[in-house]
Amino acid sequence: MRKLIMMFMLANAFAQPITASRGEPVVLAVDGTDIYVDLGSKDGVGMGAQLELLHEIVATDPTTGKALRDRFALGELAVAKSGDGVAVAHANEDLAKRVLVGDHVRLVTAKQTFVDPWAEQVAASKAVAVPAVVVDHAALARDAWQANLGAPPEQRIARWTELLANDPQTTYRKAIELEITSLKAQIVERDAALAKARTSTDDRTARISALAVELARAEPQTLMGVLAVDAISNAVPDRPVGLAFLVRAPMRVGRAYLYVRSHGDAGFHRSELVRDGDSYLRGTIPAEAMHGTGVDWYVEVTPPGDGPAEPAIGSQVEPRSLAVEADVSEPPPAQGRSHVDLHVDYVDFDGRLSKGYDQYYQAEADFMYRFLEPVYSMRLGFGTLSGIGGPKAVIDTDPMQSCTDSSGVYQCKRVTFSYVYTELELKLRRNVALLLRPQIGVLSTDTMPGDNATRCESRDVAGCQFLTGIGGRMRLRLGEEQATNLVLGASFTRGVGTLLEAAYHWLPAPVVPVQITVQVTDQPVISDFGVRLIGDVGYKRLGWFYPSVRVSYQARSLDHTGVSGGMAMNFDW
Repeated sequence: MRKLIMMFMLANAFAQPITASRGEPVVLAVDGTDIYVDLGSKDGVGMGAQLELLHEIVATDPTTGKALRDRFALGELAVAKSGDGVAVAHANEDLAKRVLVGDHVRLVTAKQTFVDPWAEQVAASKAVAVPAVVVDHAALARDAWQANLGAPPEQRIARWTELLANDPQTTYRKAIELEITSLKAQIVERDAALAKARTSTDDRTARISALAVELARAEPQTLMGVLAVDAISNAVPDRPVGLAFLVRAPMRVGRAYLYVRSHGDAGFHRSELVRDGDSYLRGTIPAEAMHGTGVDWYVEVTPPGDGPAEPAIGSQVEPRSLAVEADVSEPPPAQGRSHVDLHVDYVDFDGRLSKGYDQYYQAEADFMYRFLEPVYSMRLGFGTLSGIGGPKAVIDTDPMQSCTDSSGVYQCKRVTFSYVYTELELKLRRNVALLLRPQIGVLSTDTMPGDNATRCESRDVAGCQFLTGIGGRMRLRLGEEQATNLVLGASFTRGVGTLLEAAYHWLPAPVVPVQITVQVTDQPVISDFGVRLIGDVGYKRLGWFYPSVRVSYQARSLDHTGVSGGMAMNFDW
């Protein structure tokens, strides 16, 4: 009776229209704690799967009158068994009392794949029709024939045998078997002819001797001209020399030996000559013997069987001599000889940047080549220095900040110095070097007030002066150039000023060069001296290029200070 009731409930559930959209699983029937849902193995649901039970609530909005729908989770169901499209899930007694037909369910666990073993066996038992393979016997025979063109008999036999094994139904079997029989007969005849030629040494020896007499004259100072070799008078250092000897009398040569001695060595080194065919011997004077002024060598031969060695070409008392020429090949270009430096600095002494009257910028680019000795290196470069400067007292005390004194006279001067220079580096000791740098260029000055930095470069040249700027720089470096070192230097340029410096360079890390510099200078115009502290940090990850950034702090007095910076790019090869 209970089963009849369940069947009726399931039929009634399927007969009633479901409001959910197609594809949304719902509860079909409820029997105590057994919940029937329209999910099965085709949906990836099997025993042990977890389902979430969702109850749909429909309410009416009292303001708009619209129907509002929402779903609330009631709990989870555990699937006990599953068919293709329907599963039975269990719920506890409290949850089962709240489940209604039409409630939605949702698979929580991962989908599973189920296979019907009976259906798999039936599918595997069905025979698969294999299409008949059509063999092109003519094409296979043609490919084998083309592969055998120009091949030795043994290779042809192997190829035809392979074809018979791969294509046993070939229509050309009779012809192929006849071809294999013919090739085997040819091999027998060939081997017999070679064996006969090897045993006929007397006739061959006589013919070789006759030809040797016709090709070269006999050498009376050797063993009746048993061997002959072309004259070699010169060779290149550290390169082997190959020798080929013509055997004029094969019946008198059993084994042959080459003796080699470099000039100045105590004795000869022996090596056996190797036969090359019936009438040649080959040997090599090794590369390690090719040094100094030359090499002495000679050849001895022993008769077939047992017998004493006799000189064949040269002798231990009078060896042949081979001169070793000087190596004139150019060495490969040395690494680390060339260096290019590009750097620019902006220096601000009064801290007002472009609105001030005590700042300048300087840019230089130079190429250095290291000769190492007697001159360690030489630099060729050019640069420019441009800025404005004047008396510190006038700049700081002018209430209008216009660089005018108490009489209203403008006291500052703008300078631009474009120059070229050459710097030579002389090594006095291994870790002591002197660097001398003369420089010359065009110096322009502007004593008119205003912020037009390019006024003297146009037709307006009132208050401008154009001079030849001459100067020099001398530095002393203690330590290796590319390692930790200390550099002390001084420079002076007419119309620009004086610069005294001390720079310490070291490598706290292999790829991070660091330099700390202290400078005392009155640049950009000859006036009050100030002090600069400069820190420069580079990054040398690439072997041929590394950039660096520098930050500086400068002051002419406690209240006349500024912070500036610059950058540089360095190239090595």
